[in-house]
Amino acid sequence: ARKLDRHIRRMRKIYGERRRILLKTLEEAFGNIWRVWGDSAGLHLAVEFPGKCFDDTFLQDCVRNGIGLTTVESHCIQKGRHLDKLLLGYGHLEPEEIRKGILLLSDLMKDIL
Repeated sequence: ARKLDRHIRRMRKIYGERRRILLKTLEEAFGNIWRVWGDSAGLHLAVEFPGKCFDDTFLQDCVRNGIGLTTVESHCIQKGRHLDKLLLGYGHLEPEEIRKGILLLSDLMKDIL
């Protein structure tokens, strides 16, 4: 049980750090035009960009540019209410990958949105 406790503490620290890097980089890249939406638990972050509309074309552009994300909309039964929200997974990424991905996303959003 002690090994499991140690593992859980270690992973909590790692994921907490990844989350902090994600939030810090979002702030650097987007200023204050975004906000965390929903629960703060887990290894994903739902981020709202008021006034933006993330459609299939946007997602295809992300894939082409090596950005892995999904929209909150794609997980909704009732469509059309969450087009301005992205779901960003960070649990499987190293801090530098998180930074690089958010900066790529920022560049892409400046170009096409």
